[in-house]
Parts: sequence; C-alpha cells; structure tokens
Amino acid sequence: MKKLLKSRVVHVVVLSIALGTASGILATAMTNSYLSDYAVQLNQFTHPLQLDAVGPKAFPNSYAEAIAHFSEGSLTSVVSLFPKSAKTTYGFAEDTAIGTGVIVTSDGWIVASALPTASADTLVVQIKDQIFDVTRIVVDPLTQTVFLKCAANNLPVVGFGSAFDLSVGDQLFVSTHVNQFTQASVIQQNWQQGTILSSDVPSRRVILATNMIGASAPAFDLSGSFVGFVSKKDTQFVLFPFENALPSLNALLEKKDVVHPVLGVSYLDLAHTVGISDAMRRGHQTGAYVTGRPAVRKGSPAAVAQIVEGNIITALNGQELDQTRGLNERLLSLHAGDKISLTIDRGGEKKTIDVVLGE
Repeated sequence: MKKLLKSRVVHVVVLSIALGTASGILATAMTNSYLSDYAVQLNQFTHPLQLDAVGPKAFPNSYAEAIAHFSEGSLTSVVSLFPKSAKTTYGFAEDTAIGTGVIVTSDGWIVASALPTASADTLVVQIKDQIFDVTRIVVDPLTQTVFLKCAANNLPVVGFGSAFDLSVGDQLFVSTHVNQFTQASVIQQNWQQGTILSSDVPSRRVILATNMIGASAPAFDLSGSFVGFVSKKDTQFVLFPFENALPSLNALLEKKDVVHPVLGVSYLDLAHTVGISDAMRRGHQTGAYVTGRPAVRKGSPAAVAQIVEGNIITALNGQELDQTRGLNERLLSLHAGDKISLTIDRGGEKKTIDVVLGE
C-alpha cells in the first residue's frame, strides 16, 4: 500500500513538473503576433459593433488579417507632403517629406496635422506613386489641423473611426509615410484632470506606446478606420482625436470655410476632477462646474443666457455630461447658430435654459 501511494506521489510530482515545463514553453512561444491576436479578440468582445460614417465595420479575426486589410485598403488613402524646393533630378527623397495626411474626399481634399510650411504654392502631395500640386490650404487654428486640396479625382477615401471609444490596450496602425506603417497601443485616455477647460476648445488626448519616427502621422484602428494624428509631446506620443477636427471639415465642405460653434464658458470636468469640496459638487459626480478667469466670457451666448460662475451644467439637449463625454465633446456635434437646451444646477435648484450657439 505504501509503495502504491509512493508511486502515485511520484507520478503526481512528475506530471506537475511536466505541466510546469510545458506552460513555460507555451509562455515563451507567445510572440507579438500571438499577443496581437489576443488583442484582436479582446477588441471584438469590448467593441461588438463599431460604426464609421458609412455603417458597421468588419472587425478582423486575427492580427495578420488586420494587417492585410489595412495594407490593401486604408493605407492607400495615406499621402506624403513635400516642399517643392525638395525636388531633385531624381524626384523627392523620402526623408524630405514634411508631413503625412489622409484623403477625406474623392475629389482631392486631404487632412493633415500642423505643418511647418502652409502655403499652397510651395507644396506638392504624393498619392501612391504620383505627385500632385496643392491648390488650396485651409488652416484651423483652434485644432492645428490643416486641410489641403490637390488637383486629383477618383481618389480612395479613408473611413472614420472613434478615438474617444478606444480602450487601454487597443492596438493601432500609424502610417509614417506612403506605403509604410508601424504599430502602436493605447496606454491612457487623458481628460486633463483637474484643469480648467474651455467649452469651445477640444481637450481630450490619447496617450500611446509606439516606436514611431517623425513629427506627426495618421493613426488607424484595427478595422482600418482613421482615428486621429499622433505626435510626440515631450516624452509622450499623443493621439489627437479626429473627432475634435471633424466639425471643421464638415464646415469647410458645407460652407467653404472653417467655422466653430461657441458657448463661451470655462469649467472643471467633475467626472475627471478629484479633491474638490462637497459644497462645490452639490452631489454631482459628473457635469461641468463653471469657473475660471473669466468663468463666462463677456458677450458670449452663455453670458446672454445668464449662466454664471458656480453653475453646474449637467446635460446638453438631454444628453448627460458623463465620464465618457464632457461639455466640449458634446458641443462637437453642433453648429454655430444651433439652439441648444442646457440643464443646470444653480445653487441646488435644477433649471433648463435655451442657448443659441455663437460663431
């Protein structure tokens, strides 16, 4: 009996060692592609239905499929921008490019991040293996986004995704040049905690981990949808969500110029601010606490509507200001001249007021 028991103990020990060794081998075998496939599966669970401007997006089943889909589709909408002065007998050297952009309309509108040169007569754009003149440039000073028109038609257009909906660990593709891209992953959604914000200036940024080289480059999610521009700020790689600049593009295409809606308040985002008193919060964990210097800009639509310092804006057109969408992000979907309804807490009393947004 003792021999049998001893034999079983030995078998259990041997089996445990074997399993431990096997698990170590399996762990070692989990290369980047395996981890990437896991991230794809995780994204499928956390984003069961992702929408762009057209409709439901087909999410890849594996990282290899995502790369193939991106290379054959979205990457064709990436362009490189060159100063005309960089042209040599042999054309343009890759390292003389001053920026990278994406095609947003089939008739030649391109969006790029801030450029060191912003004059149409000094720039050309590379689309695939062809060079086109830039015929117009419109700079949006609020978001530092540059819109360029080139003399081309029937171009491949990028699809839009949502940087606001990205989660920590989500993987991205960052295209640093025509036909070239590298990888990135989300490490933080940044709402600028504890900072006084403007209702009229988008503030959210997404922090990435990447080995990108270059001043600025467009980023895409694993379904191939464009989500914004990546640039290096100090020691961090920061994604500027394209949601922030989309109203500028819409205004440009509709009105031929960039126009922004204006409310005119400064505020603290209660959802992402800690350490303020219960007296200030008045029981609200989310919302926009109106404060700053000035808290309400003189002559602004907010001033006309008699919003004052200490008011807490809790909802816009019935949509709550919460952990995922603050005041300046709710305003992104609106236009100058729109009449909106604001729900506010004024000294503990709930009120609803109408405001006509300025321009």
